[in-house]
Amino acid sequence: MTVWCVYQRHAKKLNHFHTTCLRKLLNIKWQDRTPDTEVLAKATLPSIFTILMKSQLRWAGHVVRMPDHQLPKRLFYGKLQQGKRSHGGQKKRFRDTLKVSLKAFDINPDSWGESAVDRDKWRAAVHKGAKLCEANRTAAAVQKRQARKSQANKLPDNGMPVFVCPNCQRTFRAQIGLFSHLRTHR
Repeated sequence: MTVWCVYQRHAKKLNHFHTTCLRKLLNIKWQDRTPDTEVLAKATLPSIFTILMKSQLRWAGHVVRMPDHQLPKRLFYGKLQQGKRSHGGQKKRFRDTLKVSLKAFDINPDSWGESAVDRDKWRAAVHKGAKLCEANRTAAAVQKRQARKSQANKLPDNGMPVFVCPNCQRTFRAQIGLFSHLRTHR
């Protein structure tokens, strides 16, 4: 259950560990060049980013349904009476990351509290949002990968020689790159 703010750098490290463990479990070697999206699809699991957001939204739903006297609810809705937030780049608050998660799950950030009161409705909204978020994240990753691959396949116009692998037609700018490639792809 994530109650703390998970920064992007932490989520990336968790996601790397998650996919590395899945690769070992599924016996997928790095030489296979299988992207993370395919690894997650083979394991039928969402990414860590979606898992973290889903657990955060589930916890926020629990807090909304708590009685008003309980400490988590008092802290969630409480505000500082004295003091100010520090100058410069602010530390993210739980509310800030919650708002990002709500938008990613296509839940209205202004009226989420009303729907969270009804437990079944909230669970359905979070589950539906998780599927939507994972589909959007996967589509964006695939599109980014295709753009990177198409950029790499363009031939240089600078007159430099291009070395092509006879087996897979992959291009290299230097001959040593082709030799290194051929050691593992014969």
